[in-house]
Amino acid sequence: MKSILLILFSLFNPLNGCIHDGNNYKDGDTWVEKDAFVMRCRMTDDGTSWMVEITGCKTPSGATISINSSIIDGDYEWKCSKNNDGQIVMQKTLHANAKCDEHQRGEQWREKSFLYECGAGGQKKLIACFGQDNEQINVGESKEIGGYIVKCEKYDNGTVIVHGIRKGTENGTTFQVECIDSKGEHHVADSWWIDDQRFNKTCLSSGKIEVLNCISKDGIKIPLNNEISRWCTKYTCEKTSDGSVRFASGPIDANGK
Repeated sequence: MKSILLILFSLFNPLNGCIHDGNNYKDGDTWVEKDAFVMRCRMTDDGTSWMVEITGCKTPSGATISINSSIIDGDYEWKCSKNNDGQIVMQKTLHANAKCDEHQRGEQWREKSFLYECGAGGQKKLIACFGQDNEQINVGESKEIGGYIVKCEKYDNGTVIVHGIRKGTENGTTFQVECIDSKGEHHVADSWWIDDQRFNKTCLSSGKIEVLNCISKDGIKIPLNNEISRWCTKYTCEKTSDGSVRFASGPIDANGK
């Protein structure tokens, strides 16, 4: 949720109207402050002076919202309200039927090897993976495709992996493990490869793909959960608490940090 707050400071001129932020306004004049709040100069109830008041909020598209009300504008619900301190606040949140880019709520679409659905609040949800010959595998499920037991697996950090186990050719009890990456490429167990020009990955005997180290554009290898410095540049390869791997680089400061 994003909020915009306006605290009002104005001068009241009993002769010429309102003075606000160095500008003069006559009785009945309106204008917009901070591209979000509708202001008005009016005479006080006792008729002795003028005052500046906020009459509503204004969305980026130009729609006006009365105080203590809300509207749906595009993918957002906008609220204009007065808080307990008398301040006017405008808030925006994705409404339940917000789109996922160009996709409507409930609509499904394919991106490369993955099937997505637009959920409530414009949330993009992974539904399934696609294996060989466009065979669909739902998230968390597995399917035998072309001699492989292929699984579509999503981890808590959002990473999606398609991995498989190939049946051995000698007898029905022997299995050879292979990993299948998000591009549909097969990797035998204990092999390694460079992904996205940044990560050195390996295929474990369980069929899971793991990052061994990070690689800079100059070919420098940074071990996982380590930091090294080369030529006035610091490189960090870190596995975060949610299981994802973060690679970062930046100049070393004057203190060598």
